[in-house]
Amino acid sequence: MAKKGKNKKIIAVLDDMFFSSKIREGAKGLKLEVEFIKSSNGLTEKIKKDIPSLLIVDLNTKVLSPFQVIRDLKSSPEFMDIPILGFFSHVQTELKEEAAKAGCNLIYPKSKFSKDLRSILVNYSN
Repeated sequence: MAKKGKNKKIIAVLDDMFFSSKIREGAKGLKLEVEFIKSSNGLTEKIKKDIPSLLIVDLNTKVLSPFQVIRDLKSSPEFMDIPILGFFSHVQTELKEEAAKAGCNLIYPKSKFSKDLRSILVNYSN
């Protein structure tokens, strides 16, 4: 498993308001900072400036190519140790396979991600 970043910060690449709200609320109780990104513009610079303890990527997002983002980060020696969690609609198993090939560390169907979100955030807040 990839090493966690030193900061109590999570970067979430998603445009889904429901999950943005769930992540924001869960992080607030743990005093985790969450930055939401809706495009790949400046993502590398933001990560370089403040290495997150976890990067969450919605594999269904249409505002950027989630698999390219994952491949780019995992192919960079500077960022390859950042844990990446991808989540997807359970009926889209091809997204799970593509995320695994791209280098995603953790891959959850949306229902399991939603159910386990609190424990995931606790794990990456330490």
